[in-house]
Amino acid sequence: MARIFDITKVKSDTHVLDSASLSSFQQHTDCRCTRLLTIICAVTAAVFILLSVVLATILAVGGKKESFNTRPFSFHPNHEPQWPQPSGSLYGQFKKAAIATDHGLCSEIGRNILFAGGNAIDATIASLICIGVVNPQNSGLGGGFLMTVYNRTTGKCITLNARESAPASSSTLMFAENASEATVGYKSIAIPTELHGLWTAFRKFSSGKVSWKQLIQPSIDLAIKGFPVSSNLALILKRKERQIMDEKSLRAVFVNPNTGKVYEEGDRLTRYSLGQTLQMIANASDPNYLFYKGEIAKIIVSEMKENGGIITAKDLYSYNTIIETSPIQVPLPSTNLIMCGPPPPSSFAVTQLIVSILAEFYMNGQPVDLNDPLVYHRLIEAEKFGYAHRSQLGDLPFVKEAQLLINNMTTSSYAKWIKSLIKDVAQPIQYYMKDAQYQKPDHGTSHVSVIDEDGNAVSTTDTINLRLGSLRVSPILGIVWNNEMDDFSTPGLTNAFNIAPSEANFIRPNKRPMSSMSPTIIYDKTNGKVRMSIGASGGSFIISATAQGIIRSLIFNQTIKESVDTPRLHNQFLPHVTQYEETFPQQIVDELRYKHKQSMESTGIQASVVQVIEAADDGFLYGNSDFRRKTSTHAAGY
Repeated sequence: MARIFDITKVKSDTHVLDSASLSSFQQHTDCRCTRLLTIICAVTAAVFILLSVVLATILAVGGKKESFNTRPFSFHPNHEPQWPQPSGSLYGQFKKAAIATDHGLCSEIGRNILFAGGNAIDATIASLICIGVVNPQNSGLGGGFLMTVYNRTTGKCITLNARESAPASSSTLMFAENASEATVGYKSIAIPTELHGLWTAFRKFSSGKVSWKQLIQPSIDLAIKGFPVSSNLALILKRKERQIMDEKSLRAVFVNPNTGKVYEEGDRLTRYSLGQTLQMIANASDPNYLFYKGEIAKIIVSEMKENGGIITAKDLYSYNTIIETSPIQVPLPSTNLIMCGPPPPSSFAVTQLIVSILAEFYMNGQPVDLNDPLVYHRLIEAEKFGYAHRSQLGDLPFVKEAQLLINNMTTSSYAKWIKSLIKDVAQPIQYYMKDAQYQKPDHGTSHVSVIDEDGNAVSTTDTINLRLGSLRVSPILGIVWNNEMDDFSTPGLTNAFNIAPSEANFIRPNKRPMSSMSPTIIYDKTNGKVRMSIGASGGSFIISATAQGIIRSLIFNQTIKESVDTPRLHNQFLPHVTQYEETFPQQIVDELRYKHKQSMESTGIQASVVQVIEAADDGFLYGNSDFRRKTSTHAAGY
């Protein structure tokens, strides 16, 4: 008689199964194996189908362009953003006086002048002359500058406008038929004004403890004896190698006779002709007469005439440096601090507006989460509004309506109003400014920041416009000439984004072109002490870099080295895209792109270079020179 199979009984029984029992066992086992195999096959098929669907989805998404509403698969919202490590730039701490420039040699020359009893003006002059020698790609006697000065004794802030101006024979349409003439060659040269401004500053504000010749002699020695080519200069020479080889005046200065190639990093470069010119200027009882009316003026006029330039003798001797005794001064919201800087053609009005908007958001006594993407979204939006206003600004004697706009931009109520317009997502371009227009960027600039032993401060940005200016060097004087005429706008010549040129910046005789330069001094109105001297070089990036330096230091309470080192965001409104440095945390970039709807673009390391000196509450002066300028740069002091 057949028995039901019982595995427990099988295990406990000691006798051998008979044939009937074995047959029953095999039948039952075969049935169970068949069912198990069926289940395994079904599960395998289901897994295969699921994987196929997932793979198809991935391929479909990967084949589409990234959209604002699609998060990347690598996005991890709970991970801490990864900020870069501190740069190798020196974070200087000084007890009495400090200076930061675009080149370490020039910082040391300025420091030596301060130590010899000179004041902030004296140190600035010596450093700017030096920069014109060792950084010819960015500045020099062939250009001009904007300067902000704070006098600790009087508690007054003033500015000097030594910006280049258009020759009297220039006209609005002079480059309409040939736009390249605005950037290369003698017609692109505006009146060179740096020396006029430096001598004016020396006569009005020097300490009287150091002579004019003392300020210039160290740079004469560098020019005649030679100096090592920095990595930044070598980089620019390599980029401009074709133009240098094609132009006799450039070859004479920037091609190494031993190699037949442009100078490389570490090579010793001498500038004998410039050294001789500086010697004449150092020995002159009236350098401005020499340069703008005397022997050097005659050389300049002859050179211009022979090469198609339009600068005349009258253009030179008619120029005046403008001393503004009532510059733009704006309170930093919720503090006792005052931000001071020049009116247009400076862009300080734009810089302070960006700072003021962020202060309205975050100067409330609460800690700021610097990993919060919303902080950077608001910064980007503030930049858009600020830069949109810039296209309406111009040289005030020629653009009367700009004064009314500045009067509005520099009030706390205006910053509050802009704050109220900022939403949590980016808006269409029309939202930020009606009828905004394009203004050309500039690139060839340098900056010097100084605070001296008496608490005086100077912030100065000088320029020859684009790198190596007009790509012309005076064969007699050794001066690299500016191409500042390109800083103006021309009717009908749109930019690469098909944006109309700015009417406020059209060429007019004797007009000074709009600039991004924003030399800034911040002081405490209650005790009269300077808190910060700051500014930047780097064309249109100057505004955003200077603003972020102030915001991070005085609103986010970072050290000045942190404020300079931290990767930056730049949105100049046109084009309507935010450029971020490659070291900016990708997680925050993704949030800005997908949550806040910002158009983002990586630009490597940006061209903006900040120089800053801070008088901290602990009684020390702290200085930092931006690591982005690869010129062995560092602050100096004592």
